[in-house]
Amino acid sequence: MSLAHQLTTAPVITSTANPAVKAAAKLAARKGRRDERAFLVEGPQAVSEALGQLIEVFATPQALDDHAELLRQAAGAGAEVRAVTPEVLRVLADTVTPQGLVGVAPIRDVALVDVLPTARFLVVLDGVSDPGNAGTIIRTADAAGADAVVFLAGSVDPYNPKAVRASTGSVFHLPIVTGAAPEALADLAAAGLQVLAADVRASVPLAEVDLSVPTALVFGGEAAGLSATVLAGCSVSVHIPIARPERPGHHGHAESLNLAAAVAVMAYAVHDAQQHATAHTET
Repeated sequence: MSLAHQLTTAPVITSTANPAVKAAAKLAARKGRRDERAFLVEGPQAVSEALGQLIEVFATPQALDDHAELLRQAAGAGAEVRAVTPEVLRVLADTVTPQGLVGVAPIRDVALVDVLPTARFLVVLDGVSDPGNAGTIIRTADAAGADAVVFLAGSVDPYNPKAVRASTGSVFHLPIVTGAAPEALADLAAAGLQVLAADVRASVPLAEVDLSVPTALVFGGEAAGLSATVLAGCSVSVHIPIARPERPGHHGHAESLNLAAAVAVMAYAVHDAQQHATAHTET
């Protein structure tokens, strides 16, 4: 029997009491993810990014038809494909209008010691609580060439469904360290990275710091900012100057950038400086 035939003729799970469904549903909660070391992956885009890492995929009959090739690839890479009714899928989905696919992927356990030996650029988050911001930051760090994102203890779970969705697949490709202690900033410094705190109250503009050297950017939560312990562990605090142009009809009144935007500005500044330094060295 062909794989395509197996997928389209598989018995459809109709009950949320099904053991596989119940086990997967527990992953919507942080405790379930922590206990099982796995998380939910929703939608065809995320499932395609996770190919080769999936344990199982739940799909509605319509999704089995619409995404047959993707599901064949998932099954071929070792995932168990389970057909479920739309009602059952809604128990697993985090979105209001599910796209018919929810996968289960293992959490990759990455320790800080695993990334430090070769790291030239890290993004560190202290007390970031919004999962959408966390996922966007992971995506931005990935795009800007960071070696890893480090979540200090007390930050949001990066495997929260909203964070996974906001990362648009980067959660599967970029090393993510979770639960690191604030004292770990000393390990970053010992490994040769300058540890820069992003602080709107800092007196040093970002442009005055040499970003071509190995660098860790440290960002605080949306409301409280960086903790005193984390600030003490940083080598210098920097800020992004806010433009105050004096043009007719425009005087620049923005107080600051939001967290995700600040990460993007600073991360690309590091990327550009390190790329320029590498190109200069090679020539």
